[in-house]
Amino acid sequence: MDREVPPISFDQAKSDPQAAERARFLVAGQESLLTKHRPWRTLRHVAKGAGLDPVELWRVAKLERLATWRNIGLDMSGGRPFGYCLGPQLSEPLHRIDRATGAGGLLLDESHRTRLELKALIDEAVESSLIEGAATTRKDAVEMLRARRMPLTHGERMVANNYRAMQEIKGWLARPLSKAVLLELQTILTTGTLKSEGESGRFRRPDESVRVVDERTQEDIFVPPPAELLDARIERLCAFANMDHSGENFIHPVVKACILHFMIGYEHPFVDGNGRTARAVFYWFALRNGYRIFEYIPISEKIRKGFARYPQAYIDTELDDGDLTYFILYKLDIIEQSLDALSEHLKHEEERIVRSEDLLKLNKGLRLRQRILLEHALRHPMQRYTVKSHAAANGLSLNTSRADLQGLARLKLLVVEKDGREVIYRPAPGLADRVAKSMRK
Repeated sequence: MDREVPPISFDQAKSDPQAAERARFLVAGQESLLTKHRPWRTLRHVAKGAGLDPVELWRVAKLERLATWRNIGLDMSGGRPFGYCLGPQLSEPLHRIDRATGAGGLLLDESHRTRLELKALIDEAVESSLIEGAATTRKDAVEMLRARRMPLTHGERMVANNYRAMQEIKGWLARPLSKAVLLELQTILTTGTLKSEGESGRFRRPDESVRVVDERTQEDIFVPPPAELLDARIERLCAFANMDHSGENFIHPVVKACILHFMIGYEHPFVDGNGRTARAVFYWFALRNGYRIFEYIPISEKIRKGFARYPQAYIDTELDDGDLTYFILYKLDIIEQSLDALSEHLKHEEERIVRSEDLLKLNKGLRLRQRILLEHALRHPMQRYTVKSHAAANGLSLNTSRADLQGLARLKLLVVEKDGREVIYRPAPGLADRVAKSMRK
């Protein structure tokens, strides 16, 4: 992680008017280099590439940012206020998120929304756990949740806890954020996964050394505020979360959700489970404010796949005057990637539905979810289906799920087997040939 401290702070940039004028003169005509909200570690290289003095370009960048700077009323552990910069760099991604919240297409259909919501819920539970080192494969974890079986390992327990927490917070949307809510959430997330169960459901104590370490170098990346200050700091954080930020105090709800994500990670109130709690609070606040699109996009997968950017966004904010813009922009980029993935998934789903219509030639009475299962079976002839897995994938009762599968078995499109006491449904031998033959009729 790059931890070089920027050469000029906000206070220094505005304390010397002559230096400010000189800097503006030196970078005249190169203002386009300031369009992006770059951290010092990046801007210094950009300046050198343009033949400019990096320090002077940085001075101008800081002065430009002051013009749109907004304190949020929360402080770093040293007392400097956190804030962020309003501007076009936030406007475009926020506009896209706002538009996506009113998306149509398959999301207008309740059954598709349910299937997509359940898929996203499972994916988020798995990916958020994998970020924290859950020792399980993604495939095994997904199968565990779809089969609704009890977790067998520590890693599977982490996934199951995350899944339950994501379900629970959807019922908490009317509750304000409080210390009790945070403690309850962390308890759900960590039960049965900590070295000591006494670390669950409470804030860290002064005698507990909690810090974030770079596993490559074993150097401290971040040391959170002292535990003695936690009670008051969490109280202020909850007040910020529950405050009405409309009118003159407007903060876009997604920006505020990003800030809450950052602040839970920054305060690091627990011995363990801070990251999972922070990501869950983000979802809670976004859903609480009507951004239902977040029910359909598991953002932790994108965080995990480019994980180095996650702690770096924290470091950039901490090193540069508590400028939360770095973290907000990082999180908005992750959300945009997730929206792209959602668009691609919906495109594939629409194609599957079109293909599944051909299966009506087998039997005109096939329901859409039965056709979707058969379309999947044609591509995965060794797949095992159970009443629980079909119910979990479609948000069905067990009786409805059983009726779907038994109906396909009666049509000899699935075959029934036993695995101990569990009933297994598999694609019937020759299913692809039967479909091909029906297509020729």
